[in-house]
This record gives sequence, C-alpha cells and structure tokens, in this order.
Amino acid sequence: MSDPDVRPAYDPADQLARLQRLCRLRAIALYREQALYLQVLRELLPGATRQALFNLLGEVDPSRFSRLPDSTRQNFHASVNNLIERCSVLLTVEQLMQLVQQMQQEQRRQQAHASRTMLQNLGRQTLNRDAASESPSSPPQQDEPSGSIQLSLASPLDSPQGDPGSGPVVEPLPEQPDSQPSGDLDVLRSLFELAGDAMQQAQMPVEASGAFDQSVEGDDHFLPREPDALLHWIQAMDLALERRLRNLSHAVNVQMLRSGLAQTLLPISLLDAVLKGQVETQPTATNVLRLRLPLAVGDLDQGMDVLCVLLRSNDLEFDSPRLRQCRKRLRTHHHALLTMVRQQRHWQRRSLDREARTHWQTPSDSTQQLSGD
Repeated sequence: MSDPDVRPAYDPADQLARLQRLCRLRAIALYREQALYLQVLRELLPGATRQALFNLLGEVDPSRFSRLPDSTRQNFHASVNNLIERCSVLLTVEQLMQLVQQMQQEQRRQQAHASRTMLQNLGRQTLNRDAASESPSSPPQQDEPSGSIQLSLASPLDSPQGDPGSGPVVEPLPEQPDSQPSGDLDVLRSLFELAGDAMQQAQMPVEASGAFDQSVEGDDHFLPREPDALLHWIQAMDLALERRLRNLSHAVNVQMLRSGLAQTLLPISLLDAVLKGQVETQPTATNVLRLRLPLAVGDLDQGMDVLCVLLRSNDLEFDSPRLRQCRKRLRTHHHALLTMVRQQRHWQRRSLDREARTHWQTPSDSTQQLSGD
C-alpha cells in the first residue's frame, strides 16, 4: 500500500520549506508596513502629546497653566519637546527590537528572582521543621485537628524517671513523622534548582542570537524565518511600542509635577495595570487617563478623580486615519500568519509522525534481514 506522505506534493519537508519561503516574503512586506507605521507615528506623536496635555489641563484647571511664570511655561514646553524628540528617535524597528531583548532579559531576571525567593522560603521551612523536631518539648506532629485528645496505651512506668529529653529513645521519635515533609521539601527544592539551571541554559542561546532565535541569522531585515517566530515578533513589537509610549507618558507626567501643573503622580506599575486592562478607568479624552480612587469621608463613600497623560496606540489610531490604515494592513499580515502557523504545526506533526514510524520500522526490517540470511 502506498503512503500518502511519500508523494512529493504532500511531503512534510517540502511543505515546511514552502512555508519558510512564504514566510520570508511575508517578513519583507511586514517589515515595510511596520516601518511605515512607526514613521507615521513619529509624525503624529508631537501633536498628539500636546493635544493630550491641552485636554488634561482643560479638565483639571484651565487657568493653572496661565498662572505660571513665562520662564516656567517656556521651560515646560522645551522639556516636553525634548522628551518627544528622544522618544521619536527610539521609535524604529531596530530600536524596538533592542527593547524586546531588554524586556526578555528583565522577564528572565524576574523569574530567576522568584525562583530564588521560593528556594529561600523552602529553606526556612526546612530549618524551622528541623528546629522543631530537635526541641524536646515538641510533641510528635500528626495530621489531626487542633484541640484533639491523644490517648496512649503505653504505661507511664515504661518511661525513665530522669530527664525525658535526655533519653536516647526520645530523640528519634519526632524525626519519624518529619522525615516525609522534609523529603517533600527537598524534592521541591531540587525541582526549583533544576528549573533555574534550565532557565539559565535557555538564556545563553537567546542572548547570543538576538531578540529571537531565528531573528539574526543574516536573513533579510533581521526577521524570523518561521511563521510562529514571526508571529511572536509582531506581538513583541507591539509590547515594545507600548513600553515606549508608557515611558514617554510617565516622563511627561513627571515634568508636569515639577512645573506645578500636577499635584499627583501615578506609579508606573499602575500605568501597566491600566494598559493590561486590570484597572477600571473613567471616560475621558484620548491619550488621557482618568482614575477614580476610593476616598471615604465619614459615612459618605466618595472618590477622587486622578488624571494624567497616557499615550496609547489605540487612541493614536482612533484620531489618525493614516495610522489606522497602517494598523489595518498589519492586522492583515497577522491573520495570514495565524493561518501559516496552523499549517506549520500540521506539517510538523506529520513530519514527527513519519520520523517516529521510520524509527519504529527500522529495527524490525533489520531483524527480518538477519533472520533471512
């Protein structure tokens, strides 16, 4: 019987090679669309930032800016323009790819810190259990609810009259029930150590190859060759752009606080929570954030509104038809890559299945040949 995978048109290796060629062509077009999107964004960023400041000051206190001295107003405009220029220089494909590397390294450091903290907590628990087991007055630990009465069939005369903690028989008794939990803690500690070693080993090829494993290999435009890696590249670029705009927004808010135009400053962690959709916001103008902070005054549960600048790509696209058209073309590439990723996973499974069947059939074939000889 003929296997359908034997035909060249349905060979998994050929299909994966075709997907790589299509992905390379898709990557070139995607690079151009991404560069055009960032170019339009750089042109719109100064006007959008000034409009956000105007809307913010108009909602808080329209006369606050006019009450400032002329030198303070000029310094504020110069500082904001400087911040916008510094951010615009970093809004390129290459600069965002470097930021993706930094964000990945930051995530790995956070994971390593979390694993070290977990190991330290496990070590403290082990030391506490050992100290509790060595104390003579500590009763044997059993899985019973608090307040239970323990009845023993042993006679009191069986125990020596001396110090109950000095006898050699008393010491191993508490260690037996604690041997199992300490063993579990050792297993957990070894698992976290193995996870940390694996994470450190996985960190080496990522740092050596660039932002992604397939990104910097002499390919055109330094983009990945595989569909799934290219899809991750698009998502990482969006996250890096969001980080750049968040940093610019925070810097503008800090400058407003220094100039006396704002009285509060929201932390970066709260801005990240808003961007992730974890905090409910109030309706306001585009690129302006309004939060209702709970403030209880007596029996009245009132709240205080806090406003700040928060530049977001969605708001910028909403105000600009050109930027919205660029995003639409990027979404078209995104949907096409989703289809290519499904095809890639399908043919990878077919390839693994063929390889497994080949290795499975080879020993039997060799055995039949030996028996025939």
